[in-house]
Amino acid sequence: MIKPCFWDEDSSEYQLWIQTMQIIEDNYSKLVDGGAKPEEARSILPNSLKTEIVVTMNLREWRHFFKLRTSSRAHPQMREISVPLLSKFKDILPIVFDDIIPK
Repeated sequence: MIKPCFWDEDSSEYQLWIQTMQIIEDNYSKLVDGGAKPEEARSILPNSLKTEIVVTMNLREWRHFFKLRTSSRAHPQMREISVPLLSKFKDILPIVFDDIIPK
């Protein structure tokens, strides 16, 4: 699971999140142990589940992505990824990305 970046570990919200993640993990295991296929049991898994993706875009689409996902209106966990990634893109191709400023 990916810890939410927006709650302190001693907050009641975070404690509720931890309890919920444990219940989901326990129930997932019960489903699999009861004969459900993993691809069936995963339907109960939350957004907080860690996953890896591969993304390919042309430069125009990367610009669009960064404009959307570095905005203050973007989800905090998306900003946690996209702002440092934009910085790396600016190091490599400043002429293409220097005008994009995370807000």
